[in-house]
Amino acid sequence: MEFALVLPLIMFMVTGAVDMGRAVFAYNTLADAARHGARVAAVNQLAPADTVTTCNEDMPIEDVTVPHWSAKACTAASSFTLGVRPADVTLAYSDPPDDPLLDCSTTLHPNCLVTVSVTATWHPITPVIASLVGPISLSASSEIPLERVFP
Repeated sequence: MEFALVLPLIMFMVTGAVDMGRAVFAYNTLADAARHGARVAAVNQLAPADTVTTCNEDMPIEDVTVPHWSAKACTAASSFTLGVRPADVTLAYSDPPDDPLLDCSTTLHPNCLVTVSVTATWHPITPVIASLVGPISLSASSEIPLERVFP
């Protein structure tokens, strides 16, 4: 009799732990994708990158007018298990806080900061947890200084 009373509580705790592990995995995947996208953007800044939807990092970009991969596409590819699209990724360049003379709003220079932010929605798989918590919006961002700029 006691086992029949305690079994639903044990199952709720086990399924809750599984869903919590999935949520932590989703957030870690999102954070890794933001770091990957920031690294790509720090090395290869491309103006028409919003039109590129593939991430082929096997070949370097030799002609900046015809890019074959972009930071947004690589961020989305790194988090494909969460269903992230390039539209869910934002990319922004800003001035470094320690150099007030550097103006990154018009022209990119080394040490300008690139910030990549990515958002995704996580859904629990167990019905009880889904009815209690519902979908959760996750976001992660990463900021890296530019190493070089294209001529």
